[in-house]
Amino acid sequence: MKQNLLCFAAAALLMSSCGGIVPEEELVINLQEKGAEVAPSMYGIFFEEINHAGDGGLYAELVKNRSFEELEMPEGYYAEGDILHPKEVCNHLTGEVRHGSFRWTTEPVPGWTLQTGENSSAEMKLTKENPKFQSAPNSLKVTIKDASTPVRLVNGGYWGMNLVKDDSYLLRAILRTSADYKGKITALLLSDTDEVLALAPVEVDGSGSWNDVRQTLRPSATAAKGKLALEFDGTGTVSLDYVSLFPEKTFRDRPNGLRNDVAEMLNGLHPAFVRWPGGCVVEGISLENRFEWKKTLGDPASRSGEYSTWGYRCSYGFGYHEMLQFCEDINADAMFVCNVGLGCQYRMGDASPESKIAYYLDDCMDAIEYALGDVTTEWGAKRAAQGHPQAFPLKYVEIGNENWGDEYDKRFDIFYQAIKEKYPELILISNHGLGGTGKIAKTDMIDPHWYVNPEFFFQNTTIFDSHPRGKYDAYVGEYACNADVGGGNMRAALSEAAFISGMERNGDLVKMASYAPLLENRNDRSWAVNLIWLDTDQVLGRSSYYVQQMAAENRPTYNVKSNLTMGTPQPLEYEAGRFGFGSWNTQVEFKDVKVTEEDGTAVNLDLNSVADKKGAWMLENGVLSQASLETPTRYIVDGFSGNRYTLECQVRKVGGHEGFFLYFGLSQDDKKGFVYNVAGWNNQSTAVEGVSDGQTTGVVGDRVSQSLENNKWYDVKLVVTPQKSELYMDGKLIVAYAPETTPLQFFSSGYDEATGELIVKVVNAEAEAYPLRVKLDGVSQVEKTGKVISLSAASDMDENSFEEPKKIYPQESEFKGFGKSFDYTFPPFSYTILRVKAN
Repeated sequence: MKQNLLCFAAAALLMSSCGGIVPEEELVINLQEKGAEVAPSMYGIFFEEINHAGDGGLYAELVKNRSFEELEMPEGYYAEGDILHPKEVCNHLTGEVRHGSFRWTTEPVPGWTLQTGENSSAEMKLTKENPKFQSAPNSLKVTIKDASTPVRLVNGGYWGMNLVKDDSYLLRAILRTSADYKGKITALLLSDTDEVLALAPVEVDGSGSWNDVRQTLRPSATAAKGKLALEFDGTGTVSLDYVSLFPEKTFRDRPNGLRNDVAEMLNGLHPAFVRWPGGCVVEGISLENRFEWKKTLGDPASRSGEYSTWGYRCSYGFGYHEMLQFCEDINADAMFVCNVGLGCQYRMGDASPESKIAYYLDDCMDAIEYALGDVTTEWGAKRAAQGHPQAFPLKYVEIGNENWGDEYDKRFDIFYQAIKEKYPELILISNHGLGGTGKIAKTDMIDPHWYVNPEFFFQNTTIFDSHPRGKYDAYVGEYACNADVGGGNMRAALSEAAFISGMERNGDLVKMASYAPLLENRNDRSWAVNLIWLDTDQVLGRSSYYVQQMAAENRPTYNVKSNLTMGTPQPLEYEAGRFGFGSWNTQVEFKDVKVTEEDGTAVNLDLNSVADKKGAWMLENGVLSQASLETPTRYIVDGFSGNRYTLECQVRKVGGHEGFFLYFGLSQDDKKGFVYNVAGWNNQSTAVEGVSDGQTTGVVGDRVSQSLENNKWYDVKLVVTPQKSELYMDGKLIVAYAPETTPLQFFSSGYDEATGELIVKVVNAEAEAYPLRVKLDGVSQVEKTGKVISLSAASDMDENSFEEPKKIYPQESEFKGFGKSFDYTFPPFSYTILRVKAN
């Protein structure tokens, strides 16, 4: 494998340097024309407990359900078999009571099994009798009735425990034994075939009191899918409150620390900040299972954990203190995301009463004080009691997560004012995107999110170019190409590299960005595409990981101007297709619908003939109404398909929070096409979006400010030709879009003041090598020898895998052909960075 990689790298270098292909384009870079600075804070990471990113991932604990709390469910929730039903609450945006269902386990004691031999008998059950910690009240009572052959209580961890020969593993068990238990207890480390790799006695005192026992075990062999067992050779009762097994080697040797290889992978991204704890876990499915940072403090054995929004219980092991310590260890700033008293608006969407807003604000202020307060403050003293008297590097607070609407805006203002008054140095972030900041008075940063297909990122590298400056900065807190890219292929990575070039170029607005989600245990993919994959004994980065790493390692101090930012798109034509109506979280009515051909001939429409429908639609007396607040709805009309017509109708918004959809150019299966999203993004703007696999995939073309009033009829006209579509409302052109090819080459250039190097970043997402002539203006001297870092693949469909973790991996080489003008040929499907010494 290594030999193949070297051959591929050599071939790519030869192709790049031989100059055999004559460039058709010239990239002219003027080093005297300084552009926006690229903030040192640009590249960070966002951690959320999803895909077992923490428990069974970054957090080094090997035992699953160590505190026996996994069957505890949020208040008001109930389970039916393997389905968990949340408490019925009122969605504060819509007034409806939503019904959800989430994963649940049917294991009697999750993570634990009791093994008895032919001549032994035992049983186990969960109990809350006489708990060691009221905050984690469950314990496991094991009753051994016959121990003629020893009984084993076994935990296989998170799909196995990686036990490495001669490494040390720290066992902690809090247990009590009844006076009638006369046997021994032995801790065993086992292979997947039950071979004993290590053993150590566990103290038995028979007092009936809780005994906190610690032991060190060293396996005699390596087992990637190992197990921990407690073996009992006598009859009687043993109760267990907590059983933990940690590798002694954790990241930076921290107790209750992080898995070293995973943490090093994160450190390899050189993050300027860490966002924590989410993500949707901040709000919870409903407020009953929101993430509560105070419960993550103190003795790990006392932590309650919480059922995660993503379908399993989070132990709270990687807690607030651990996150802050990790930030300090990797020289990153911390970002805390607080809850403003709103449950996840994409799920149940409940809101605390106004009288409780102060509770959530106080909770946020306490979190800030824990990180920054001196030891004379209440929460600063608690931090000091955990062994850290000095302040932690908390710099950012995001107020809420993916919240919107008037209620959020009101609460944001309350939080913003209170936090700024006490901590003016903190940077405060709102959940608003590029569509506007609603009714809030002020924010330091906004936080747009994008989960899209590759075409969106390729087509929207200029999305920040014309956005207004001066009122706030932007933090792109969650972004990823995660649609139509498998588990995360090279095309996804290249589209993200292209989008990054646009963020860097607009560094006067975009100051921070973080890919999401960050981590995935290969055994629990709750989210389709994630940056880093791991198993018990392996961790690997997707091609997107290396794009992130390369961008961070080659961040220029500032941009320098060039004549090109992307390849030139070519005009396309709209395919003939169906049209239809829809909405997002909005009740809407359409009437007087008519379609005319290009020559003025009226089309005979039957609105009762529906090709595809989602939502609560009704056609009565010529009015087509949609009465639900679903996201999204659609009503695709059958019987007409075209790309030369005019659609006219009247539209009225009845209720809800946005505007309406006009679908057009939809394929026969209604999965591909376009949609005019009118007054979307919280009733703030209008744009054309692509449709792929039946879902909107992001804006193409321009986005304009627009809002709709309730109960007002608007005259709407959509004009479609093969070359262009135009949307008119009340006789006024609102927005138009001419379809075009997706650009496949992208360029950005900047200067690194620390090294005196010009940094040129080029994306070539085409299947052919791309020759380019680079001309440098405004330079007095250019060194011939410089550095090239290139990430490339044989196909844009290629992915890294556990079998080939470095199939797509950056190759660094020396290049001796730089000058004030030079040619370079970029490999197919590549992201390449040139570092040129230039004065």
